[in-house]
Amino acid sequence: MHQTLSWDDARILLAVLRHGTQSTASKALGIDQATVSRRLLRLEDSVGSVLFLRDGTRLIPTETAQRLAERAEEAEASLASMVRSEADTESAGAVRIAAPYFVTANVLAPALPLLRQLAEGVVAELVAAADGAALTRREADIALRLSKPGNGSFLARRIATVQYAVFARRGANPDRLPWIGFDETVGETPEARWMARYEEEPTLARAADLQTIYQAVRAGAGRGLLPLALAKRDSTLVAVPTPEAPSRELWLLVERRVRQVRRVALTLGWVEAVICDAFPPRCQMSDIRDQNPTSDL
Repeated sequence: MHQTLSWDDARILLAVLRHGTQSTASKALGIDQATVSRRLLRLEDSVGSVLFLRDGTRLIPTETAQRLAERAEEAEASLASMVRSEADTESAGAVRIAAPYFVTANVLAPALPLLRQLAEGVVAELVAAADGAALTRREADIALRLSKPGNGSFLARRIATVQYAVFARRGANPDRLPWIGFDETVGETPEARWMARYEEEPTLARAADLQTIYQAVRAGAGRGLLPLALAKRDSTLVAVPTPEAPSRELWLLVERRVRQVRRVALTLGWVEAVICDAFPPRCQMSDIRDQNPTSDL
């Protein structure tokens, strides 16, 4: 008996043995009956022995077919084990998420218990990053950005609008509080340009990131411009009437090559759900769209 049994031969043999006829086996395999017949003849020629005896339309396996079927079932079980192992590998592991500091600290981190429920085995690597985190250099698998992305090897979706308002510590007189403003490194952002109208008023401190401004305002050090959806959840803060407050688009990006990896897909769904919960009702559920490939964001 020839010792080589390819998987194509094995699956034909098992299908005929299990279904009893070539026609039923061909339907189960999704191929035509002539192909099943041709493959069986080739296999019989390869092993040098008849594999099935005919009883009307039914095929009765010989001892040789039974021995080959045992080997085929071993190969089938091994292949199934490999597929399960690969699926487990794709479902577990690290997924790197880059987002502004105030998003990682106040939106994503508190929602990690939900991720544990949705995607057991996923390790979320939360990276507080500026808008320039490069997905194509694998600095992140998923990113959230406060500006519209340019071209890149990624998929992108405008997921939400971040509205801003001035907040102060509850019980304080905001008119007597100095500003906690933005430093010159973020001077071209919409919120920093909005703050420029108050540059002649007393300022206690400036910072580049919203999380620092948030903590200073929360401590009662001053008043500051903060994302409305986040600051209004804090009972220690109160919103101050804000004329023509700025807003920012929030974009969700995913590296194209890893989009279909199961752990990334699960994590992406979690990120979308959490962001939509944090920024209602402006969350955009439109399909993610392709960007033209370049080397970086």
